[in-house]
Amino acid sequence: MISPENDIAIWTVLLAICFFGIYGERKGWFKNISGALVIIIVGGVLSSVGFIPSASDPNIDVDVYDWVFAYFIPFAIPLLLFNVEIKRMIKETGNLLGPFLIGAFGVVLGALVAFYMVDLGEESYKIAGTFIGTYTGGSVNFMAVATALNFLESPLFPSVIAVDNVFTNLYIVLLFAMPGMAFLSRFYKIQSLAVEEDPIEIESTSSALGVMEQVCVCLLVSSLVLLVSSFVAPYLSQWIGTDIDLKILLITLIIIVCVNVAPEFFRKFEKVAYDLGMLMMYIFLAVIGAASDLKELIGSTPGVLLMASVILIVHLLVIMIGSRFFNVSLKEIMIASCANVAGPSVAAPMAITFGMKKAVTPAILISLMGYVIGTFLGIGTGLMLS
Repeated sequence: MISPENDIAIWTVLLAICFFGIYGERKGWFKNISGALVIIIVGGVLSSVGFIPSASDPNIDVDVYDWVFAYFIPFAIPLLLFNVEIKRMIKETGNLLGPFLIGAFGVVLGALVAFYMVDLGEESYKIAGTFIGTYTGGSVNFMAVATALNFLESPLFPSVIAVDNVFTNLYIVLLFAMPGMAFLSRFYKIQSLAVEEDPIEIESTSSALGVMEQVCVCLLVSSLVLLVSSFVAPYLSQWIGTDIDLKILLITLIIIVCVNVAPEFFRKFEKVAYDLGMLMMYIFLAVIGAASDLKELIGSTPGVLLMASVILIVHLLVIMIGSRFFNVSLKEIMIASCANVAGPSVAAPMAITFGMKKAVTPAILISLMGYVIGTFLGIGTGLMLS
């Protein structure tokens, strides 16, 4: 109903979705369901019925979605880390590392099970390898593995893209929902005290600046961090010989250094920065929902969908069972699984929406590790199965 070129209407709908999720959560409309999950679901429903354009349709170009995907996460991360302490970051990274590695093992195991369960012909090994790549470190590895296995020209490749774009988002919705499932609290602690953060009501030191000036300073700081990171990242990637975009890592490192060098300055703006960053995250999640077009998923090859389902089911079972040995919380397991399957651009917002700000940096770091190992695991397993 709303054309891809109607930017103002799309922005209006996205903001309305966010307001509904945020206000509804505060009012208790959704019981145990988080506002973030509601935002994703509403975005998916409106996309699936054709009210707003799909964010996963390769045949249409939506400037609003492109802008959100390109800028909202890089802008939001510095705003959400105005109070990060490097000692805590180093101490707490280990909470997510164990579950993440278990999750990567679960993806490989799931791909092996799916390969022998689902017969997709001579190219089954290519599909399995490609899914390993994308479900170990996110979509960064998808094209790398598909290219290496000569899968790009396959008639099954469009179905794999559709399943990766849509089914993955549905899995993320499940991850957001699981901490609210009461029966799981019998087996897991919902949130670890080691990474638990105070609720959204964050105290900040009073500032002589008014709200408008504080908003301006926060956006200026975030913009400067993004500017420096965007300039340095290509040179750093070239220097270490990698095609991985290191911008998110640099953004995180730069803001952490700045905050720890001048903590008093950043403390003055923490509350305003957090609210701005959260709003950007919620809008990003609304677009993630808009990428969950169920019509595309239904139109994909059933065998490809079944293979992806088996991989994710095995991955979830393995990470849920294996992570119990690390005595981590259910929310930490969900963040680690999200880092495996979707990468840092979704794992970081998940940590934030779970109220675990101190888990944001570890989520980004383990996701970047997935970039490194995902391509090798995908290509290696694919060649082995061939």
